[in-house]
Amino acid sequence: MQQTLKNTTLNDEDIKFLKRQLKKGYLTWIIFSLFSIVFPGVCIYMIITNEEISDKATPILAVIIIFGFWIYITIKAIIDTTKEQQNLLLQKKVEGNIIVLEKEIITTKGHEANDTDSYEITIYSEIEEKHKNISVKKKYYEKIQIGDMLWIEYYLDSNYIKTLIFEQQDIKSKYFTN
Repeated sequence: MQQTLKNTTLNDEDIKFLKRQLKKGYLTWIIFSLFSIVFPGVCIYMIITNEEISDKATPILAVIIIFGFWIYITIKAIIDTTKEQQNLLLQKKVEGNIIVLEKEIITTKGHEANDTDSYEITIYSEIEEKHKNISVKKKYYEKIQIGDMLWIEYYLDSNYIKTLIFEQQDIKSKYFTN
């Protein structure tokens, strides 16, 4: 069987899927926002009210610098999520058969024995004219071989994978890496 990818239009199910993905992003960033506001405030309050600290400016400055960076990242992510929301209906969906070109296990070194493995397969998107890596769970990684055919549905602008099917089995945990 040959690789066949094509652009298709969004239907109601696609729009609902994209909205669910965006809601997950909003919830995460709202929690980070609350943490970014409340925790530094509590730290500064504790520094000010602690009688044992004579030089209060240095710890307060350290809290402001550390959480200033944290707040910057949070605000940037919220802006990106908002842009995704605005461009929701302009998304382009790609669907079709793809061939697995390569398999790779990527190990991220952690502290002591806490290394993490990521199981990735590589495909080629004719529409985007580039290779893309997809991270999948170990049980699917072991079943999929180089040259196998997969069915995929994904969105170009947001890089969400809606469907990834191998041998009539929907692969639940999947996302693009790069």
